[in-house]
Amino acid sequence: MGRRLAAIVLLSMSACQMTPTMPGTGRDQDRTVLYRDTWGIPHIYAPTVEDGLYAQGWAQAEDRPQQLLINLKIAMGELTEVIGEDGVTASLSSIMFGHMRNAQAALETMNETEVRRITAFANGISDFYKANPEDVPAFWQHDGVTPQMIDAFGRMFLYNWSIDEAIGDLIRGGVQPDFMQTQRGSNQWAVSPSRTADGHAILLIDPHLSWFGVSRFWEFRIHAGELKGSGVGLAGSPYIGLGHNENIAWAMTTGGPDTADTYELTLNPDNANQYMYEGEWREIEQHPITLRFPDGSERVHTWEASHHGPLIARDGSKAYAARIAYDNGTNRNRAWEKLNFATDYRGAVEACATLSMFPQNVMVADTSGNTYYQRTGRVPVRNLDYNWSKPVDGSVAATEWRGIHPASDHLQVLNPPHGYMQNCNIPPDAMMPDSPFSLDQQADYLFSSAAHGPSFDGWTNQRGARAIELLAADDEITIDEALAYAVDTRPYGYQRWLDVLHTAQPPESTELAEMMSWNGELARNNRGALKYYYWRKALDVVAGGKEIRTAVDDHYALVEGREPKAIALSDEQLAIVRQSWADGMAKLRSDFGHTHGTWGDVFRVGRDDVSWPVGGGGGDHLGLTTLRSMGYGNEDDNHQRHGNRGQTSTQIVVLSKPVQSWIYLPVGQSDRPDSPHYRDQAETVFGERTLKPSWWLPEDLAGHIESRTVLSPRY
Repeated sequence: MGRRLAAIVLLSMSACQMTPTMPGTGRDQDRTVLYRDTWGIPHIYAPTVEDGLYAQGWAQAEDRPQQLLINLKIAMGELTEVIGEDGVTASLSSIMFGHMRNAQAALETMNETEVRRITAFANGISDFYKANPEDVPAFWQHDGVTPQMIDAFGRMFLYNWSIDEAIGDLIRGGVQPDFMQTQRGSNQWAVSPSRTADGHAILLIDPHLSWFGVSRFWEFRIHAGELKGSGVGLAGSPYIGLGHNENIAWAMTTGGPDTADTYELTLNPDNANQYMYEGEWREIEQHPITLRFPDGSERVHTWEASHHGPLIARDGSKAYAARIAYDNGTNRNRAWEKLNFATDYRGAVEACATLSMFPQNVMVADTSGNTYYQRTGRVPVRNLDYNWSKPVDGSVAATEWRGIHPASDHLQVLNPPHGYMQNCNIPPDAMMPDSPFSLDQQADYLFSSAAHGPSFDGWTNQRGARAIELLAADDEITIDEALAYAVDTRPYGYQRWLDVLHTAQPPESTELAEMMSWNGELARNNRGALKYYYWRKALDVVAGGKEIRTAVDDHYALVEGREPKAIALSDEQLAIVRQSWADGMAKLRSDFGHTHGTWGDVFRVGRDDVSWPVGGGGGDHLGLTTLRSMGYGNEDDNHQRHGNRGQTSTQIVVLSKPVQSWIYLPVGQSDRPDSPHYRDQAETVFGERTLKPSWWLPEDLAGHIESRTVLSPRY
């Protein structure tokens, strides 16, 4: 199975001490070396893939010593041991949907190479904690990290998209479950060589998730045998999750085919633990489990299941069972291996063909000049007589799944004639004008999950419209322009709102003059941006505000290639606009004692009690959503709102030879408060909206090495 070396050699030194001229050469050739650059980002150089994955596990544990183990505890259904009562629902969910059970079964189907690689990664994590026992939290009572835990975490994170789809079906059916849905979003776009200044394809990779907790991405570079690239992953997962290798870059955004369903069960009025199926009563399975808590106490919970899947709700005479399409037959690592070792876009096609990718918009570009898109996922074949966006009748065989769609059934396009495409959580028909996709040619559940909009097609959002506006107008995109588009802070359609304000004719004032001259940017030093926020916030809470918003916004016009609809507001509506403007300025003056504050006075980025002004907006209902998407917490006592989600690990990749890439994180690389990289990117590159070069090539890294550690892997 490979080498087993018990010894671990550690040599850490500053950049000025004996740093090799070129990483991975000289005395470091054929050694497994973990370099860290001046941002604390790990650069792994190793002779084999297994050696590199071992070092990846080690480096993840070094940067995220507590969060990594929490991630694994969630996947194993043991979160109550970490946080107590608040972890019951998450623990039950992981156990009900069998992340650990399926991981064990899946491991038995992996080939020898797959097992060796995931074992090497797990061993790297375990060995870090053995060498640093002070970093092992009290809640971790396992001997080490196993490959099963690693696979279970990948399943928990990826396939929760499908679990959330099932919960969405239930909510749309009028039943509110105890389980909460996760808030997710992302941007992506690809530009073909025909529309770039230097003749190379460009890809934006821009996931929007929480900056803290399970979804906190971890940045790294790797040169390990045939595995070479740059990007991000999650603490607890091997390989490059989102990023690029030497040949191809890949992005993913939320929004995909429907990969889960909820079944409505009719309960026996004489026995609530039986449900009807094809004219007969069936027993609901009872599965007692013991959950443990930090104080040492234990509590038995029972989860229930039908043959459709686990029960997620009971409501009077009905119960509801969720079924997701992913089971122990899906090998999520195999899909990512296809991406990580791809030589061109066909590697992404092969990854999707494994049918283990979670429901996503997958977009790629390669060094051969190709751009490719697939709306992928493991999608059941369904009876089209039923509405699968809500709970379906679970008492009849007609609603049983009829197999799984092959990837060839999924919506996909190679090298669209437009020379660009984008998907910012919108349906396929809104990816570009004259889209090749049309709902009337597809089963609706393949076209879009109903969770991602009010209908399956015929709509878009501010981010999607702004992406088209920028990409369609530029037929010679430079690298600098691509970097600027990735962090653009101008909400699409803002000018129509300024026109509305002008038509409403509020009394002349300094505030109004500043508002009317606003350039539309939600930049951190922009005064007009803060006034716009206060005005739109005031309008949002008054009666009639929603109707005004519907009358003004027309983002889909850009997709259809038509002029936006004319704005026709009644005198009563214009009066509401005038009053909301006055109310907004009064509130601004009340909060700060003046009205000349800037966007960054309210909107901040940082960690713990330290923050800096930041630009970018989020929240479609206020018309403040920008491509530089930011989610903020509630106002504090100083009327400030602190960023906590949004751009999580934005990357621009130019598919030249060699590949060029830029990236930033919203806070910093390390979770250690005493590290200089705990929040350094918040203050600098993220706060300044300037993606930093990845330095992923050895010649680029050579002058930026902060430390060096030599490892002896075992696997």
